[in-house]
Amino acid sequence: MKPSYETQILAALDGPGGWATGDIARQCKPMRGNNRNQHSAFIRQKLLALQSEGKVKPMDDQKPVCWVLAGGAPNETN
Repeated sequence: MKPSYETQILAALDGPGGWATGDIARQCKPMRGNNRNQHSAFIRQKLLALQSEGKVKPMDDQKPVCWVLAGGAPNETN
């Protein structure tokens, strides 16, 4: 059984630094929609839902948005 998109997104973000939405989308399978843009838009919706749950957040106020885990990556030193 394939991991859920949420699990795949959180796994992609598990590390130092941030990932752009398109980079995260390339890590998530199977692809939703007919092309990469539709798949990226779907993953962005998932990221926004995870943000509302407090699990992820934008890394900074730059465009394009890079995402990080809300609590910081477990292997990241502060």
